[in-house]
Amino acid sequence: MSKLTFIIYLAALAAFAPFSTDIYLSSMPIIQGIFNTSATKVQLTLSLFFASFAIVQLFWGPLSDKVGRKPVILIGVAIFVLSSIGCSLSQNIETLIFFRVLQAVGACCGAVIAIAIVKDSFHDHNQMAKVLSYMMSIMVASPVVAPIIGGYLLTTFNWQANFHFLTTYGLIIIIGALFIKESHPPHTRTLLPANKIALAYWHQFKHIPFLLPTLATSTNFSMMFAFISASPFIYINIYNVTPEHFGYYFAINASSIIMGSLSVNHLKDRVKDKTIVFGAIGMAFVAGISMLALINLFPHWIWSVVIPSFVMTLSMGLLFPLFMGLYLKHVIEYNGLASALAGTSRFILSSGVGLIMGLVIRQSALPLAVVMIIFNLFTALFMSLYFKLFADIKHK
Repeated sequence: MSKLTFIIYLAALAAFAPFSTDIYLSSMPIIQGIFNTSATKVQLTLSLFFASFAIVQLFWGPLSDKVGRKPVILIGVAIFVLSSIGCSLSQNIETLIFFRVLQAVGACCGAVIAIAIVKDSFHDHNQMAKVLSYMMSIMVASPVVAPIIGGYLLTTFNWQANFHFLTTYGLIIIIGALFIKESHPPHTRTLLPANKIALAYWHQFKHIPFLLPTLATSTNFSMMFAFISASPFIYINIYNVTPEHFGYYFAINASSIIMGSLSVNHLKDRVKDKTIVFGAIGMAFVAGISMLALINLFPHWIWSVVIPSFVMTLSMGLLFPLFMGLYLKHVIEYNGLASALAGTSRFILSSGVGLIMGLVIRQSALPLAVVMIIFNLFTALFMSLYFKLFADIKHK
């Protein structure tokens, strides 16, 4: 398998979460009507998905350190395929929520293993950051294409067709796993007894050079997830965008993440990490304040949300691969365990954000702007501490 094909496969593996959420975003208001339920309950199919996604990573990470990456891919994705079938057969919101939680159990192995494989395979920090940015660029194509695919599957067939698509996606990943090389062969594995796993997690968690960029990754990702979870209700319910056209508005914002991720590779060769980080954070802050002002001045103008969100998601695309490269640089010993810990913190926080957005988005998009500004400020705080405490570490 060529290097490019390998990176594309890792990106597809890591993209389980965005594809599993974004493809049926336009169906969420429809599901609410069909199952005669509340928007808050429909949001649970997102927030509980991410809560399950977060927690189960803590199992897959150490397991992959013990038995290798490929067996975990095969087991996890098989669970994903079976639960996707269960989602498509659901007859009420409670059953759909159950299978979405089970779907996340399988899907989260992809995020953990893809990042662990990068750490296994690329040891130079700059090379790792570049690979992550390429992966991110490919991976975030899913938020661009998934809502468009989902919208047309919904209007051409039904909401269940979205989960038929995910079933097929999972089967393709399983086939691809048969052709990749095991990145963590037996001779490289360090035995971690089951009764020592919690202690290993604690040692990695309290390692401050790892913790601060991990927390910054979590708050940065939560900004993104606030937009993802709120966007169908803002665009479809508030601004009356049709489900089939929702994907195009969503794609405008998602494409900016790709632009940001691709820009990192060019910027890293010319600009220090610290400059990129605080430039992107400042850009996001200005965009958040602009969104507040525009929504107040032009409450019925959809571009009051689209334009500032574009700038904010551009900053996220710049920051996400940088933050991931920084925390991977400070892994103590177990790549799978560290990847799981970072993923868990990221998705636990975002699942809470999704639930909050379901409660506060009603007649205006103002709560979205407020939430994104708050998380951006926390990102600035964590990275300020990181660069202040570890100024002697080179970040070029």
